[in-house]
Amino acid sequence: MECREGTWSVKDGVVSAAEIPDDKHAAYAYITPNIDFKDAVAEFSFHFDGAKSVQLNIRDSRYKDSHAGHILRVLIDPRTVQLADWKTGVMKMEYYEKTSDPKVDPDVKKAIKEKIKDKSATFKVAFDLAAWHTARVEVVGDEMLLSLDGKPVGYLKSDGIDHPAKNMLGITVGGQTGNIKDVKFWEATASPDWATGRTAVLAGLGK
Repeated sequence: MECREGTWSVKDGVVSAAEIPDDKHAAYAYITPNIDFKDAVAEFSFHFDGAKSVQLNIRDSRYKDSHAGHILRVLIDPRTVQLADWKTGVMKMEYYEKTSDPKVDPDVKKAIKEKIKDKSATFKVAFDLAAWHTARVEVVGDEMLLSLDGKPVGYLKSDGIDHPAKNMLGITVGGQTGNIKDVKFWEATASPDWATGRTAVLAGLGK
C-alpha cells in the first residue's frame, strides 16, 4: 500500500490512519501496484476511533478528464453514507476547475451543483460507533451498491461508474483516527438474480 497523505501505522493486522492538520487533506493510501479492472467488489472492516469519515476511492491514473483521475467514491460517516460518480460529477475537469476557483461567479458554481446533483446519492444510517463494521462496495456496469454488515444501505446508478479502465483503489480517513482491517478486493460480475432482485433491495434502503 502506498500512503499519500496523513499518518499510517499497522499493528496486529489493523491499519490506523489519521489526518495531519497541516496537510489540509484527509489521510489516504492506495493499493500498489496498480491493477487494471472494470467491475469489482471491495470489502473492508472499519472502526471509528475519532474519525469523521472513512471512504473508498477508485481512480484511473491515466484518465485526464477528471481531477486526479477520480472515477467514484463511497463515503461513510457516523450518520450518512454517500455514493458518488466523480468522473461525470464534481471531479469532472470542466466542473472542478470552476468550483474550486474562488474567482468564479457563485451563480456559475450554483448552476454546476444543480447540473450534477444526480451524480451522487446520500442515505441515512445508524450504527454503533464503538464497534467494528464491515463495508462491501459492489461496482458492476453503471451501478454501485454499498452494504454495511451485510445490509444494503446505499445505491447509485450513473454513467461514470461504468468507466472501462479503473486501476487505483484506496482508502481515505478523515479526522482522528480511523482503523481498517481485512481489506479484500476482487473482480466481479453481476448476479443473474440482480435484475429481478434490484427492486426489493432498493425499496429497503433507508429502512
